Amino acid sequence: PEERCFVHPGSANFSVGHYSCPWLVYYQLVRTSKPFMRDLTECSNYDLLLFGGNIEVLAADGLIIVDGYVRMNANARIGALVGGLRRKVDDLLSKKITNPRFEVAKSVEMKLIVKLLRTDGMG
Repeated sequence: PEERCFVHPGSANFSVGHYSCPWLVYYQLVRTSKPFMRDLTECSNYDLLLFGGNIEVLAADGLIIVDGYVRMNANARIGALVGGLRRKVDDLLSKKITNPRFEVAKSVEMKLIVKLLRTDGMG
C-alpha cells in the first residue's frame, strides 16, 4: 500500500523544496511520528529504466512498467532500446567481475550510457 513519506530532518536533502527529477530513491525508511526517508537522492526516468527492477513493456498501451509499480508513458521502441542497454550493462559488469582490471568506464557502451543519464536522453 502507498503511503506519504517525508524527508528526514537530518537528511542533506531536507531543505530542498523542489526536485528536478520525478522520483526519489532512498536507502532507509525510519518510522517515528511519521515515515521518514533517509539517505535519498533524485532519480530520473532513465535511471529507473536502466537500474530499476524488472521492465514490462505494454506496447499497445504505450507504457513501460518498472518493477510492477512505476508507470511511464513511452514508445515500445524505448523499451526495446532500454532492454538492450540493460543487457549491455550486465555484460560489462560481468566482465569486470571476471577481470577486475577491465575498465568499464572506457567502453564505448558505458560512455553512451553515461551521456544518456547526464542529459536525460536529450543529448
